[in-house]
Amino acid sequence: MISSASNRFVNTHVLVILLLTMISCILISERTIFPDVPQRMKIEASILGGTMEPPYQYRVMKPLIGNLLQSVLSPFIEDEVSRHAFSYQVMIFFVFLGVYFLFYKFLRNFFTENTCILGLLLLQVVIPLGITSIWEEGDYITLLLYLIGLNLMFSGKEKFLPLVVAVGVFNRDQIIYILFLYAAFLFFNGRIKDKKAFVNAAICVIIWGAGYLLLRNIFGFKESVYTIKHNVTTNINTWKSIAELWIAMISVFAFLSIISYKRSNKFFRFALISLIPYVMIYFLLAIVSQLAKFLPAFLVMIPMSLQVLTNEYTGDPLAETEKGQAQ
Repeated sequence: MISSASNRFVNTHVLVILLLTMISCILISERTIFPDVPQRMKIEASILGGTMEPPYQYRVMKPLIGNLLQSVLSPFIEDEVSRHAFSYQVMIFFVFLGVYFLFYKFLRNFFTENTCILGLLLLQVVIPLGITSIWEEGDYITLLLYLIGLNLMFSGKEKFLPLVVAVGVFNRDQIIYILFLYAAFLFFNGRIKDKKAFVNAAICVIIWGAGYLLLRNIFGFKESVYTIKHNVTTNINTWKSIAELWIAMISVFAFLSIISYKRSNKFFRFALISLIPYVMIYFLLAIVSQLAKFLPAFLVMIPMSLQVLTNEYTGDPLAETEKGQAQ
């Protein structure tokens, strides 16, 4: 009987993950891919041809994957526009499938199954709110890479974290900020002075730096118009619209995270505090209305918010009886 109930739940959470994946894929397709496919094709060609302005020039991972998929699909879809659109739909389907599966797996380190599903629903609500352009699927790839990194940490396989950074640097420079979460993880485990962990983090930095320089050696050290001065000026001049967006999308999660701070474990306490310098860097290096780039922060705020919403606290070990129900 218990086994039957467990199997039913497994089927349920798998169906939820698939459903949320399809919903996110449809939303992103309609609002990011379909509106202007010809322009997307020009952007892709510019990046791969080395003529795109920075920092977009150095974000080669997504167009490389997209171009590869289009080559594979060329015998089956003759029209270039349709082939481009379908290729990127395939890409984001598997990206979101990985995001929801790995977020569920991450949440299971702290919460019961039903609470984990609620966490997935909250993430699904947040994702489309950050859409601001026709070329931002790379932000969802970044989110996936952060989740891969978190699951490596909590499964005792943190030695592979440099591989995540090695892949991520070809998608977004932002991947280096995963070291904030790694520091939180080490603090959580009382290993903040662990020499092996320090070496692992140092390797991540070296690999990131090597990838950063390699991309600029290949495509040239192009001067970006998106300087710190430009970003700060833009953020200040558009503060009203930014404030409205952040209040609508972030304020509730931030408030709930603060409320749950004392009952949270050390990982989430440290991670929440680390969002302060993260936001400051974000203000200097990006346009803060582009909230898709802020999605990794929700990997901290959603779990902390769940504590208030469900009265399950990460500061308390998950009961063995509750863990057993999932087996």
